[in-house]
Amino acid sequence: NFQCLNISEVRCLRTVKHRLTRPRSWWAIPKSSSKDTGISKTNQEFLERVSKDTFSSPVKCEAIQPKPWTPNSMRCGLIARKIGVYPLWLKTGQKVLCTLLQVNDNHVIRSYTSKEYARKCIYQNRWRSQGCGALVVGAESSDPQLFTAAYCGLFTEAGVAPKKKLTTMLVTDDALLPVGTPLSVNHFRPGHYVDCYGLSKERGFQGVRKRWGFKGLPKRNNTKAENRPGSISIGRKKAGPHKGTKMAGHMGSERCGVRGLKIFRINTKHNVLFVQGHGVPGATGAWVYVYDCRIDKKRPKLSDPPPFPTYIPEESSSKDIPENIYSPEIHAFTDPTVIFVETEEEKKAARVGAKIAKVRSKK
Repeated sequence: NFQCLNISEVRCLRTVKHRLTRPRSWWAIPKSSSKDTGISKTNQEFLERVSKDTFSSPVKCEAIQPKPWTPNSMRCGLIARKIGVYPLWLKTGQKVLCTLLQVNDNHVIRSYTSKEYARKCIYQNRWRSQGCGALVVGAESSDPQLFTAAYCGLFTEAGVAPKKKLTTMLVTDDALLPVGTPLSVNHFRPGHYVDCYGLSKERGFQGVRKRWGFKGLPKRNNTKAENRPGSISIGRKKAGPHKGTKMAGHMGSERCGVRGLKIFRINTKHNVLFVQGHGVPGATGAWVYVYDCRIDKKRPKLSDPPPFPTYIPEESSSKDIPENIYSPEIHAFTDPTVIFVETEEEKKAARVGAKIAKVRSKK
């Protein structure tokens, strides 16, 4: 008898899981599980030559026309590798530490307008992408034999080699780029500000002193509680630790970012960005996502707009690009460090001194 059946709906809040231990169900597995393919060395060399001949030629993509940049425009970002920290010097003599970010083989793999991306994005994140399109950008080309057929099929439309890293970047409709467009380090300019995001260093399981900065008890011979957190809850009705209580646990490998970093130098030969500071998240060799700065006072201005929608190389000016481009306040190593300026009075005094020395030498 279903007349006495009473159904009630109960909704509860779930804690957010920041770290996923498995890939998404819809994501293609990139790397192949089988290591021994059974291919001879001669056939292996032949396949490598075929892949080089296929992907070494320049990618044919639609011609891009430069557009006027507006303050409401949102450009695409870049995927870079953190390769270390290097010092630079200002013209005043002050030393400045910079993080080196190398941009390798960035190409546009997919392009979605705002209407197309509204149907594809996850429901929980739709509020973030309202009115925005998306570009799927890949970085660092690799051998197709190292990946599965499903993963290699993602790059057939773009006509490029499989990439080691893929990410989706939100853009406005006026900043969309055609599939296969290469992105270089000239996407940014020295003197502009950028936001850098990445994964922090992996620290493993840590206590409350290192993870949250707890003071702890004094270290003595008669105590063992210098690393303990102390009380974590209260009694009576509210017994048990509350959600968000700072306790020991996994530390690091979290998505974090640093905003408002200035670009001091650009190396066009090796595609390296010299970004202000040494606080860019991640260890050496980690992936870093570089975007235009979104801080109001450090955003690009109409007086000095960035290349929009991206840097478009011209055949006439491609050879004239210098290898190193510096910000105005940075001292270039090719410039003289000290300049001595002599006035007319000093020059006259030097001439008179030279004449007197000549006369004395004759005597």
